[in-house]
Amino acid sequence: MPINPKVFNAHKTDYENTPLILGEQEAGLFDTVNKRYPDIWALYKKQKAQDWDENEFQYSTAIADFESSDKSSYDMMIKTLAWQWEADSVFSRAIAPVFAPFITNSELWAAWQKVSEIEVLHAATYSEIVRNAFKKPDDILEEILSVKESHNRLITVSKVFGEGYRASHEYALGNIPNDQDLYNKFMLMVLALYLGERVQFMSSFAITFALCETGKFQPIGKAIQKICQDEFEIHAQLDKIVFQYELKTERGQRFREQCNDEIKVLISEVIESEFDWAEYLFSEGRSLVGVTKDLLKSWTLYCAGDVIRTLKADVPYAVPKTNPLKYMEHWINIGLIQPAPQEQQVAMYLLNNLERDDTNEQFDVDF
Repeated sequence: MPINPKVFNAHKTDYENTPLILGEQEAGLFDTVNKRYPDIWALYKKQKAQDWDENEFQYSTAIADFESSDKSSYDMMIKTLAWQWEADSVFSRAIAPVFAPFITNSELWAAWQKVSEIEVLHAATYSEIVRNAFKKPDDILEEILSVKESHNRLITVSKVFGEGYRASHEYALGNIPNDQDLYNKFMLMVLALYLGERVQFMSSFAITFALCETGKFQPIGKAIQKICQDEFEIHAQLDKIVFQYELKTERGQRFREQCNDEIKVLISEVIESEFDWAEYLFSEGRSLVGVTKDLLKSWTLYCAGDVIRTLKADVPYAVPKTNPLKYMEHWINIGLIQPAPQEQQVAMYLLNNLERDDTNEQFDVDF
C-alpha cells in the first residue's frame, strides 16, 4: 500500500521552488538544502537560541506585592494577566495544528511550529505566575475567568481562527479544493494572528510594565519581558515577513484585492476592541501612574501602524509618528537593561561566560 501523499509525497519535485503556503505538491522531505526564505529560517534559529523556562523567576516574592497593592494596581494586573493567559492559551493550541495543512515550505513550518511551542511556554508562564504569586491560586483562577471584558478582546481574532479551523480540517480531509477562497481564509487568519501579536499583546504589555515601573511585581515583569521579546522580535516579525512575501505573489495580490473590506474591518475591529479595553481598564476609579486611557489608545495605534503599513490598509485612524509611551522602549529592548545580578534577576542570557563551581574546593595538583 503506498504512503498517503498528505503524509509523505515521494513524488514531490518542487524543492527548489516550494511556495510558503498551499503549494500544489505537499509533504515531501524536510528540506534545508534549498533555502528560499533565509530570513524565516533565521527567525526560527533565533527563537531556538533564546528559548527559556517558565520557572526561571521567583514569582513567590509577588505575593507581598499583590497583598500590599492599592486596588487599582491589583485589579489592573489581574485583568491584564487574565487576557494574556487566555490569548496565549488560544495561540498555543491554534497555530501549528490549524496552520499545518496550509504550510508547504520547510522553513516556514519550522518557524511556526516553534512559535506554537513557545506559545505553550508563554501560557505556562502565566499559569505559574498565578500558581506561585497567590496564596489561593484557585480563587484567582476563578477571578481571572470571570473577567468578561478580557473575553471580548478575543472575539474578533477567535472568529477568524474559528473559520480557519474549519477550512483547515476540511482541506486536510480533501473535502474542499486548494483555491483562492481557501487561500483568502488562511491569509485572514495570519492577519488575525499578526494583530494579536503585534497590537493586542503590546497593548497589554504596556499595562504590565507600567505597573512594574512602580517597583512592584519585578519577577512578573522580568518573565513577561521575555514573553514580550518573543512576541515583538520573532512572532510578529514572522507574520509580517509572510505577508511581505505573499503580497508579491499573484494569489497574494488577489487576496489583497478581494479581501480589501475584510482586511479593513478586521484591523478596525481589533483596534476598537483595544479602545474599549482601555476605557474599561480606566473605569471604576482605576488609575495608573504614567499611563492614561488616551495614552494607551495612542500606543495601540502606534503598534497597529506596523500592520496597517504592511497591508497598505485604508483605515480611518491617525497613527502616531512617535512612541507615546517612552518607558516601553526599555522593556521591549531587553538589551537596553542589564542590571547588576545582585540588584535583580537578570532576564538576559549571557553567552560565552563561565560560572565557577569550585568555591572552597582544594585540588592536589603537581605542577
